Amino acid sequence: MISTTDIIGYCQPYEIAANETTELKLSSNRPKTCSVKVMRIVCADIDPNGPGEEFVEQSWGEIQNLAIDKQEINAGSYAIVKPAPELTSVDTISVKMYIWPTKSSTNCQVIFNWGNVSFSIETDGKLAFKFGSKSITSPEPLLLREWYEIEGVINFKTNSFYLKNRMLNPVVGYLAKYKAIAECAQTFLSTSKHPIIFGAKFKESIHQREFTSHHYNGKVEAPRIFVNKNKKPLVEWDFSKSITKAFVMDKGYSKFKATFINAPMRGATGYKWDGSVDSWREKPSHYGSIHFHEDDITDCEWQTLLKITPPAQARSGYYTARILADGVQSDVPFFITQRLRKSKNKILFLAPTATYKAYANTHVKFDSHNTENLFEAPISFSEDELYLNEHRELGLSHYDTHTDDSGVVYVGDRRPMLNNRPGLYTFNYINDTHIIKWLEKKNYDYEVATDEDLNRLGHSLLDNYKVVITASHPEYYSTEMWDALSYYQKNGGRHMYLGGNGFYWRIAYSDQYPGVIEHRRGVSGVRTWEGEPGEHHLSFTGEPGGLWRTYGRAPQSLVGNGFSSTMFVQSTYFRRSKESYGKETDFIFKNIDTDIIGDFGFRGGGCVGLEIDRWDQDLGSPHNSIVVATSENIGAGGLLTGEEFITTTRALDGNQNSRVRADMVFFTTQGGGAVWSTGSIAWATSLLWNDTKNTVSQVTQNVLNRFLENKKFELNE
Repeated sequence: MISTTDIIGYCQPYEIAANETTELKLSSNRPKTCSVKVMRIVCADIDPNGPGEEFVEQSWGEIQNLAIDKQEINAGSYAIVKPAPELTSVDTISVKMYIWPTKSSTNCQVIFNWGNVSFSIETDGKLAFKFGSKSITSPEPLLLREWYEIEGVINFKTNSFYLKNRMLNPVVGYLAKYKAIAECAQTFLSTSKHPIIFGAKFKESIHQREFTSHHYNGKVEAPRIFVNKNKKPLVEWDFSKSITKAFVMDKGYSKFKATFINAPMRGATGYKWDGSVDSWREKPSHYGSIHFHEDDITDCEWQTLLKITPPAQARSGYYTARILADGVQSDVPFFITQRLRKSKNKILFLAPTATYKAYANTHVKFDSHNTENLFEAPISFSEDELYLNEHRELGLSHYDTHTDDSGVVYVGDRRPMLNNRPGLYTFNYINDTHIIKWLEKKNYDYEVATDEDLNRLGHSLLDNYKVVITASHPEYYSTEMWDALSYYQKNGGRHMYLGGNGFYWRIAYSDQYPGVIEHRRGVSGVRTWEGEPGEHHLSFTGEPGGLWRTYGRAPQSLVGNGFSSTMFVQSTYFRRSKESYGKETDFIFKNIDTDIIGDFGFRGGGCVGLEIDRWDQDLGSPHNSIVVATSENIGAGGLLTGEEFITTTRALDGNQNSRVRADMVFFTTQGGGAVWSTGSIAWATSLLWNDTKNTVSQVTQNVLNRFLENKKFELNE
């Protein structure tokens, strides 16, 4: 058996232009030597019943006998103050803060650590204040998801120290607890070599990297250090400040910087939050906490083993560094993108890399109680999926929850993403390569750019192209991306949307955490978790998270149709509408002699499946949009999305509810532009059926050929 997981890795950055360099970072479970070949991906679907995988080996980037060792991952978020204040001779020291623990653990969880002083939650759930070899604990375990004010005081004159903790729940009562220990004979050590750490403690150093352990799960707010009974703290950090940043400065004159590692959650409600606001921008003082997790990861920080620099003539597209060793074939994906340099090609394919990241390393199959019900079949697992379940230090997806059951709001690409590469995970990444192979089989010249490019460059990226193609499932979109695509459409651009459930969730990028996207699940939408009350606004931008639809931008307003239903059991087909026979739209069905479109495909046996979209003028479908085809025979396997109903009812499936359907939509825009939307994820995976000799392929080709013409579309008012 050929292993895909004995060697794993990632490329940093994930997307580059020709002549730029990406760094290949690899790790092996056992020391190995390997060879590396760079391959352009035409189709990554290795399903033996699929369209056939296809790769084009490149003459550059190859290396033999590359030595690989195991590289460690330091998962878990924390904050570090380095250098920290230096104390050599003081009478007393007091450490105060507020905490909100979220998980009991079989391991000690360190909340605060500075040299030989620390706060921790012990395995019995009790709060401990430690000074050197001495320790004092609270009489009772802390309750989870309750706010506490805690204080630890060391008095060197009396050789004593004490712990104080006070619950801040007004219903339960403001209960104070004290306990003192005398004869603490230690003197406070100089701290010049000891940073302050919140959320963990140092474990060891490996290859000049500092590793941490005993990570805390929960919130911390307003940490302060006092000396010699001064009323003004020596240092104080206000986490309600600089929420968009990856650091916070000490409020005092010394400006000691607390830097956040692995992105603990910002924009988190604090002990002052009373439900009067829903956004940290309205009352920052109500959002003074940070939420740490033991399984946060934004950057594995692996050493670089190989630098890959594509030549200037390298074409844009999906690429992989293929790792070959005895018994191993493993792929490490990256993108070569077309940015703003002049291109002779008129077609731009937007790779939905934000969606790839959102789903990266998902554990839904293992963790969700509803997976087998969704598919109405037993679940099988690939080698990659089994490996991911055993190695959660590789990071989670937006569909997962942390070990304390809170939702994952930050995901990034500086880690191995095993389901975003050639393999058997037949969703998103692999499905989109069906479109790439179809473009090549039809001899279209095209360029590829990524969501990151679109977010950074805006509509200037799109303006040079006659046609922009979005993929099978461009689900996650930032404001910058949405505005860019909208501008392009309204100014004469031609947009082909070859998928379903697109433009659904709002996300944000931040230059503070390269390669990371942020997303907050709201109280609507198809979701595997729901954010805490008051924590639905993005920390990167302050914008409301959740569904675009919630804030007046339903996908229908952008592309004519929007997410309506899921149907993972089987797929079905479209039937042409009477309206499609008009002069304005008859080009779509040129050379087709049947009303039925796509009663075949590699996902469920049809072109309408997985997740589907419908036209709805109440949600913003343009008044001049035309439904040119509608699905039939969806049946009980198609179910409305949660935002489509507001009370429980039995009439939610395709046999009983007319909103459970897919609509293929066309409309024109000002400036001679046009938009065509297929309304189904499975559309893309039907293109290559019968070697492209099929109605789905023909319809797509008809639209693309017309969109490439110089003849402007007339705006139908």
